[in-house]
Amino acid sequence: MKKRKHQSALAFIIIYILFYYLIILFGNHEVRLIKISGNLLSIIGALVSTLWIYQTYKSRINNQKEAVFWLQLSLGTLSYLIAELIWMNYESYRLIEVPFPSYADIFYMFQMFFYLLAFSIYYFNGKQFFKIIQFIFEILIIMVVLSTFSYYFILEQMITDPTLTGFFLFISLSYPIGDLFLFFIVLAVIFGVNGIAFKKGLIIILSGIVIQSFADSSFFYLILNDMYHAESLIDPLFTFAVLLIGYSGISAEQTVSFQTAFSFSKKINALKISFPYISSLALISYIILFDREHTVLTIGGFLSIFLVMLRQVIIILNNRQLLTHLNESKQRYQSLFDNHPDAVISLNLDGQLTSINNKFCKIMDTSSNLLIGQHLENLFSVDRDLINRHFLKTKKGLHQNFEVILKDKLRETIYIHVTYIPMYIDGTVVGVFGVFKDITELKKNTEKIHYLAYHDSLTGLHNRAFFEDSLEKEIVDSKKNGSGLAVIFIDFDRFKMINDSLGHDAGDQLLKAIADRLFSIVRKKDIIARQGGDEFTLLLKNVKNHKEIIQIMDEMMLTLNDPYHIKGHSFLTTPSIGISFYSGDHDTAVSLMKKADLAMYFSKMNGKNQYSFYQIGMEQDSANQLLIESALHHAIKNEEFVLYYQPQIESSNHKIYGLEALVRWNHPHLGMLGPGHFITIAEETNLILPIGEWVLRQACTQGKKLHDLGFEDLTISVNISPKQFQSPKLVQMVRDVIKETGFNSEFLLLEITEAVAMNHINKTIDKLKELQQIGVRISIDDFGTGHSSLSYLSNLPLNELKIPREFVNHLGVETNNAIIDTIITLAKNLKLDIIAEGVETSNQLLSLQKMGCYRMQGYYFGKPVSSKEIEELLLKNDCFLE
Repeated sequence: MKKRKHQSALAFIIIYILFYYLIILFGNHEVRLIKISGNLLSIIGALVSTLWIYQTYKSRINNQKEAVFWLQLSLGTLSYLIAELIWMNYESYRLIEVPFPSYADIFYMFQMFFYLLAFSIYYFNGKQFFKIIQFIFEILIIMVVLSTFSYYFILEQMITDPTLTGFFLFISLSYPIGDLFLFFIVLAVIFGVNGIAFKKGLIIILSGIVIQSFADSSFFYLILNDMYHAESLIDPLFTFAVLLIGYSGISAEQTVSFQTAFSFSKKINALKISFPYISSLALISYIILFDREHTVLTIGGFLSIFLVMLRQVIIILNNRQLLTHLNESKQRYQSLFDNHPDAVISLNLDGQLTSINNKFCKIMDTSSNLLIGQHLENLFSVDRDLINRHFLKTKKGLHQNFEVILKDKLRETIYIHVTYIPMYIDGTVVGVFGVFKDITELKKNTEKIHYLAYHDSLTGLHNRAFFEDSLEKEIVDSKKNGSGLAVIFIDFDRFKMINDSLGHDAGDQLLKAIADRLFSIVRKKDIIARQGGDEFTLLLKNVKNHKEIIQIMDEMMLTLNDPYHIKGHSFLTTPSIGISFYSGDHDTAVSLMKKADLAMYFSKMNGKNQYSFYQIGMEQDSANQLLIESALHHAIKNEEFVLYYQPQIESSNHKIYGLEALVRWNHPHLGMLGPGHFITIAEETNLILPIGEWVLRQACTQGKKLHDLGFEDLTISVNISPKQFQSPKLVQMVRDVIKETGFNSEFLLLEITEAVAMNHINKTIDKLKELQQIGVRISIDDFGTGHSSLSYLSNLPLNELKIPREFVNHLGVETNNAIIDTIITLAKNLKLDIIAEGVETSNQLLSLQKMGCYRMQGYYFGKPVSSKEIEELLLKNDCFLE
């Protein structure tokens, strides 16, 4: 692409200048349009050149040194463009002969000024003092020679002409002198720059400067002899020069191969060395052959010889300094070679070792005397072809990187990373450098990293990435073999509460314990992974049907429902499990995981501690959940919440002694929703605070009404969520509600979870005492599923412990009975009331009574009912159940 742009620009310049000359040679100079055309061609040429250089400036914006250079060069061509516009104003608009000097000459001077500024800043930026002196002498020689010739042929006639005014003479001399200075500084930059593509651009600029100098000299010669007229043959040369300078920017963008660059550098260096001598010899030869009497020629000749001699002295001093630097460089190279932390070698073109460092001897476990002269591939028992193949490529100038294996004397495997670098002298490959790095530890670390990339660092189980990859592969295998598989998502209820209460260290131990239990359940061929947090996934391979999955799930539920014992605490965290089954249909890994996730969510929303298979329609449940979340904000305002009440029974006489207030949401589209559908969302969005306050107010209002109906000893129990309890406004809110409703606080029982009670124990004690000072009683809900410490429990200002339904459901299991018996005994010792929830059968009733627990609630006695129904029940039976 760049090459095509380069060729197109060059073709444009050639055609453009030829067209310019055609107009001059064959146009009628009496026609005004010809003059206008000539001026327009000069202006357009200057504009194109300015745009080319400005584009080069933008492409070099990240290279400050070159960017400044091209910007100043573009300002120079812009100045030339302005000068041409002024010239056209004189010649084509005002129809007068352009005076000399004129306003246009000011901008021609600016052109030269910006050119000189660009090259001067570029040349002197970062140059060493000694190099500057050497270049100055080289340029001085050329400058003396060219100045002498310039004076002899052009300037002498102008200076000695008495008719020329001072300003005319100043402007007239400024052009050739400026051209000379510009020529010299461009030469200096060409000799000093390293970038080959940039150097080619500079040579094109130099060509433009030479053409411009010739045009300037010709112009002044014609002016002095009153021979210049518009549409002169020298006019296109000015445009040609400025277009070449613009073209230099395009040329500088070209990439150059190493061989081309090296060849070009050699030519430039040869020119740099010989040009001062050639120019001095040319001057002396002219003096001898044509004019031995001219004073200025003679002075110039002697001065050029003197400068050549001084230059030789500088070169000798410079060479001595270079020899010193060369010796130092050799020592540095040898020091770097010998003390390099990696093994370093050099090979000749036959592949024989010519030099090695101590590190290479150490890797090979052999002395250098035995290694020098050997062929490298002979030192390796394996990978010989690989070593030789890369060596041959390096001989062609290509860098190579590869790995080989080396067996040490103990037959241990050593992994070596090899870098081959071609060794160049004068642009020709003469050998190969080799760097050998022992990467054995790196290999081991890479394997560790690979392990960590596919394993969970905490539990040692596979992670999500590995699980998803394995699932993809297993689906492919299942399609081939016709076997089934199951994806299982497991989320543990109440984990966050436990983690927040006991700390992350305890949470980590719990996750490890869960992982161990899961690992003990699954078959060897199955895959278990931790997704993150308290979510785990299972991949059951080669399962035939749902029955086989159910057997595994039943065993899993039993294992995961056993209490966990961590840091002196005993607690339960139950699983909510979702299952998606693949039997050769069109499911993908993503869809299977999504279905398992939906099924898990279904388990969580429908009571937790269960497993559910994915069924069509669960997506709608998920969509409903989003609908719930968006509508929850308006539920209180729209009076959509209602309270249901479940009787609490004194089983010895079947008397209703209390009611637990349970919130329900009468959703306008989804119907009556239990708290499991929205309480979690309410907690996450902080809406639990206004909802909780509404529940408390409604419960107290209903309690006051029932007391007024004559049921004066009836207790109202209200659940307090974790966020409610953590609120600094809780105590004041309870106080205000009691005052507003007129409910007797002695009959208000606030239920908090065990985890909430144990979180920040000192603050909890203070808050519970404040509540009790109001007259409110406190109950620990779901006691035994959390992580109570007995020493703390004795300090908590409590009134009641509540046995959770999880324990009641498993009455008859020996270990479970022992836990319930312990809770009852503990409550009696601490002089606390005890109540069991979730009682659904007469056997459970009798078992609890035998253990000494008589207060109960559950479906056996009655489901939660509306306030109207509970009033009717109480009035009908006078607080007694039949």
